[in-house]
Amino acid sequence: MFLVRLFGCLVLLLICIDGSAQITGVVFDMETKRQIAGVRVYINPKGTVITDSRGRFVISQPCNGVTFSHVSYESRAYSRKELCDTIWLMPKLNRLDEVVITAKAPIVCIKKGEVSKYAKQFKAPSGLFSFDMFKLFDFKGHKHEKRRKRLEKILEDY
Repeated sequence: MFLVRLFGCLVLLLICIDGSAQITGVVFDMETKRQIAGVRVYINPKGTVITDSRGRFVISQPCNGVTFSHVSYESRAYSRKELCDTIWLMPKLNRLDEVVITAKAPIVCIKKGEVSKYAKQFKAPSGLFSFDMFKLFDFKGHKHEKRRKRLEKILEDY
């Protein structure tokens, strides 16, 4: 029993010693407060680490300073003393100049012959079932029908 406890203490001691040489942390977006994946961590004097999908990084070698860099964020440099476990990066503001969109409107035309050709295909049904109940209440439609017939007669005479 004593040997098991002694072995457990030695393992914990070795883990603590190994952990002291590592620097771990997480990189966050300053505006959205979310982790940033794919941040390059440049280790001074040499070495590079990239953050994982949760924005975490582990530096397992001794370093004097660290620089955090990402395409969409401002780069940030820290000395060994300033380095902490939470890093905040400011997003870059990329502004475009004036954008001009040009397009031509499509030409829409309706040919009279085509309309009459297709209109003949869709004639109203005749017989017992051609009675339309809604025409009884459409007082304006009758007026428009008279006007339409009068205009058709004028066009034929023209």
